Amino acid sequence: MAITKTSVLSEVVVTPAMDSSAADTSNNKHPVIRVSHFDTYTEDGVEGVAKHRKTELKKFVEDGGAATDVSGEDAFVQTIATAIWS
Repeated sequence: MAITKTSVLSEVVVTPAMDSSAADTSNNKHPVIRVSHFDTYTEDGVEGVAKHRKTELKKFVEDGGAATDVSGEDAFVQTIATAIWS
């Protein structure tokens, strides 16, 4: 009786920077990525609950902090992050 989770990328939205005059180390200076997934849980071949999960990614973990690690995200999301945050 193993439960299997299947996650499918459903939407990626990039919103512009909130404040282009903010300090370079501020998240407000950089675009934000909103990622949506549909997660489906299956047990013994029977599909169960489907959930819609949203994640918001900012350039920094916190203002003035380390860069956000997107290595665990879908390759498509990683490509977008590299393009807009470089």
